[in-house]
Amino acid sequence: MREAEALARELGDRPRLAAVLADLSARFRNVGDHDRALETARQALATAAELGDLDLEEEATYRAGQAYFAVGDFAGAMDLLRQSVDVEGRRALALSGLPRFYRAWSHAWLALTCATVGRFADGIRHGTEAVRIAESADHAFSLVEARSALGGVHLGRGELDAAIALFEPALTLTRTLGITLPNVLSGLGHAYALAGRLAEAVALLESAVEERTAISAMGVGQAVYVTRLAEAYLAAGSAERAVEGARLALDLARSYKEPANEAFALSLLGEIALHRDPADVEAAQRHYREALTLAEPRGMRPLVAHCHLGLAKLYRRTGKRQEAQEHLTTATTMYREMGMTYWLEQAERR
Repeated sequence: MREAEALARELGDRPRLAAVLADLSARFRNVGDHDRALETARQALATAAELGDLDLEEEATYRAGQAYFAVGDFAGAMDLLRQSVDVEGRRALALSGLPRFYRAWSHAWLALTCATVGRFADGIRHGTEAVRIAESADHAFSLVEARSALGGVHLGRGELDAAIALFEPALTLTRTLGITLPNVLSGLGHAYALAGRLAEAVALLESAVEERTAISAMGVGQAVYVTRLAEAYLAAGSAERAVEGARLALDLARSYKEPANEAFALSLLGEIALHRDPADVEAAQRHYREALTLAEPRGMRPLVAHCHLGLAKLYRRTGKRQEAQEHLTTATTMYREMGMTYWLEQAERR
């Protein structure tokens, strides 16, 4: 792609240069080089806008949205991915040079962005549309991605049966295609873990980390995959492996400037400290507070609610009933507003 970029610049072929830069952005994002992913996506977007080419604009806007998502700028990602979706309505399908299945990708990533900030109804709507487009285009890979995205929305909301019902056929389809996608393995493994199917969960989550590492020592999603595996280890009673995994996830997120993924790892470290016997109160409180500092300004409302629930459990164990009730009320109010029934029921049993 670097060779293609050099040739396009030498020839002064600006349409092809925009296409190359958009694709380069995806390659940089895939290996965790987010600074260059953002830089090339912005260049592609600016060039496409100057040319007035709607196909290039749609692709560049979509790639820029992915890059913003990777660095935890979910407001920016949502704005760009919505623009990418809106481009579809500005021209007839017959006038587009992009393949039909391409539209599924923008809807899928928009669905995941909505889920991350707790807008689950919007996420389900876009995820459902992604599945519909992929099915109508009869494009297997896009169908896997669309089902995984919709499954991720249900997973974030705690709708485990719905998530599993999407991830399982997605995994089956990848095996039929002869490919392995870490995001599918990790999504299904995380759903199994929350459903109490820990042996199956750990096997899938370990495979996700191994496959992602085989692709690149670091790449988009790796910190999340490691965090989910560490969480499953904790649920299975392997506290030391959980600590090791959570610390690795934190190091990965910090090294590659992924503050949102850093927040997930910190929240898990808080949970691990809480589960110690006796609980490491100072560490748990510090980790939850640090996670909130990162999650709140990014609008990561589901994670914010989880952190408040963790603090409620912590303060209850230390006899601080008023502080515990305050955090519990915050968590349950947020869960109720977002329709996170699974988590709400768990919180109300505390």
